[in-house]
Amino acid sequence: METKNLTPEQLRNQQKLKENRDKLKERKNRTHKLIVRGAIAEAAIPGAIDMTDEEFQRALFDAIGRCGDAVPCSPQESRGSDPR
Repeated sequence: METKNLTPEQLRNQQKLKENRDKLKERKNRTHKLIVRGAIAEAAIPGAIDMTDEEFQRALFDAIGRCGDAVPCSPQESRGSDPR
């Protein structure tokens, strides 16, 4: 589409459509990354498929040796807003 014959409103709409396409692409990329990383973590933890989310979280944190103030070990601590 030629842009020099467009009204300012049409130009704004085109820009908004481009921004929406870019946001959608970013969301899809993030979703894909999360799925891939989740599959990697699931493959690394024996029995992960049959675990609850809480059991999986505990097993993952145990596997990487990261239980402390920065990383919650109990599922209840991981829900809610970020305390930072």
